[in-house]
Amino acid sequence: MRLGVLSSGIDIILEMVNPSLYTIIPMHERPDLLKETSSLINSQWPASERRRIQTLKASCDNFPINLILLKDDRVIGHCKISKIPAMEDSCYMETFVIDREHRSQGLGSKLLQAAGDLMSKKGIKNSFLSTKGQEKFYSKNGYRVCEATEILATWRRGLPELPFIKSNSSCKFFSPPPPPMPRHRFVTPQTVVLYPGRTHMLKHL
Repeated sequence: MRLGVLSSGIDIILEMVNPSLYTIIPMHERPDLLKETSSLINSQWPASERRRIQTLKASCDNFPINLILLKDDRVIGHCKISKIPAMEDSCYMETFVIDREHRSQGLGSKLLQAAGDLMSKKGIKNSFLSTKGQEKFYSKNGYRVCEATEILATWRRGLPELPFIKSNSSCKFFSPPPPPMPRHRFVTPQTVVLYPGRTHMLKHL
């Protein structure tokens, strides 16, 4: 059977073993599923529902993009992809989650593949993420460990938080984010978000 990805910007059809029909679409095409998607994310990382929904509402055809995996119109997977402002050809996968009942069925790999295909179509060459305990899964899907990085959270006026990535050591293709430029309408970074104990990973698309 097939996994259909239905969107104006995504036209991927992926073969799957499971006989049920799954669909991957951008969050902004199904605003009626905002609360359900928020609940799925909060089942993994508890947070304010209001804040989650505000973040999900920012999804658009450019970036950030929130993708949701549906089974019979039920949200069973989600990933959020944000552009890294200082690196035009790079994105950061902020969240990635599959409903607990649907894990170990290959669905995570399919959602990750769809996200990678979408980024490639939009000219993105590097996908970054951080994880704790799921290194084997991401390695199986083409990611490799990148030396320790700092993720500097900033935002643009009127838009949600977007990450910067800065090198600590040997990832020489990284460079420190430039100071805010008026033409980008960036404000001064307000928060430094560090992820102690997490593994930072990279995939060249």
